[in-house]
Amino acid sequence: MREEEDTKSVVDDDSTNNISQREQTKAALSKLIERQKRELEDIENLYHKLEMEESIIDPSNDTQFWITQMITNSTKSTMNISSVAASVSAAADYGFFSRSEGCPFDDIDTIVDPLFDGYGPPANIISLATQQFKRNLDAIQGQYKDEKSIGLTSNQKILQAKLKQLTLNSTAIWERERSRGPINAPLIVKIPYLVLCYSLDVLFEGRYVPSRFFLLETVARMPYFSYIAMLHLYETLGWWRRSSDVKRVHFAEEWNEFHHLLMMESLGGDQAWWVRFLAQHSAIVYFWGLTVLFASSPSLAYKFSELLETHAVDTYGQFLDENEELLTELPPCIPAVDYYSVGISDPMFGEYQTSASTSGEGIRRPGFNMKSLYDVFDAIQSDEGDHVKTMKACLDDKTVVLSPSLENRVLIGISLTALTGYVATTGEFYDGAGDIVSDLFSDAEVLSRFIR
Repeated sequence: MREEEDTKSVVDDDSTNNISQREQTKAALSKLIERQKRELEDIENLYHKLEMEESIIDPSNDTQFWITQMITNSTKSTMNISSVAASVSAAADYGFFSRSEGCPFDDIDTIVDPLFDGYGPPANIISLATQQFKRNLDAIQGQYKDEKSIGLTSNQKILQAKLKQLTLNSTAIWERERSRGPINAPLIVKIPYLVLCYSLDVLFEGRYVPSRFFLLETVARMPYFSYIAMLHLYETLGWWRRSSDVKRVHFAEEWNEFHHLLMMESLGGDQAWWVRFLAQHSAIVYFWGLTVLFASSPSLAYKFSELLETHAVDTYGQFLDENEELLTELPPCIPAVDYYSVGISDPMFGEYQTSASTSGEGIRRPGFNMKSLYDVFDAIQSDEGDHVKTMKACLDDKTVVLSPSLENRVLIGISLTALTGYVATTGEFYDGAGDIVSDLFSDAEVLSRFIR
């Protein structure tokens, strides 16, 4: 009798475990399907917004043929290019020559394809440093010998004059920050943060606003460079590999900040030699400071970045409110449209938006409606807000920081593992599981095609 009861108990336990595994499998699959549906809804919105006229479809064009095939294969909607095309056509060249991309590279005589003119491995560090030192020495004297003498158009002169009318009230920025409440951070982080921000206020109060943003974006790239270097070092030494996926997120953040920097250059933020000098040297100091801080305490390093990114959100927010009317009159700059609109299918574009999945809102794609400089700075402010959320997630030991694409991969792995375990344990394949997996991968395939 005792043995029969024990046997019955074991059978009941197995049955309970099978039901639990089945429920876990269904829950994991359902969560993944919901995520895929949200992302496909974003694509559907793209199809609707990019309404294509039949007259512009050329069957001989490979890109348009692929779009036509995508429309045929997908049951979501019809795809066209009107919204993105409108954003692209709205872009304007403000007439500034970038003074931050280094010396022109014209020493290679074997270049055949003009598309690759200027590409190639850089010179050695001594040669580059010497050239740049001479270039900046000339710049201090007001000479730019290597710049092409291209006269400004009348429209570019008007645009540059309007840019000089932009203002930014530092006092109002701090009022925004104080409205968030007291700064909760250790003094070792809080004091350098306050010194840095107040120094910017003193240096740039009443000066050309894009120059301040150029410095901010130059410095803003350094944390992610530092974090990747330290995580790479820890992996190489065999100390820590559990944050390896975070490197992808940090690179996407750096890539995002880099394009912010290009936007500021296109608006003339790097024209003054002292602004470039201050930005570049501050960035180097910032990198090494954060590297040492990360080695001492990664949490403090992430906290410092969170504070700076929050300050950037407040800075851009004040700038938008203070100059709304003027910004809506100005067209978007070319690098902004190139990044947000033309580059909208770049897989790296949304990788820094780590909160997109948890919030249920999906990846932001502001390039669909970028018609003015106001839209550009609104997108930049939202980007900085995403960086704040990511830094907070890095500080939370209960949160796994994954980019949207990596999170999809994890969910697929969990779903398939749970499904395999259920089948292996029970020998059953519950009704509907095959359809779910089939739909899952077909949706993922459509999404990956669009991304590529």
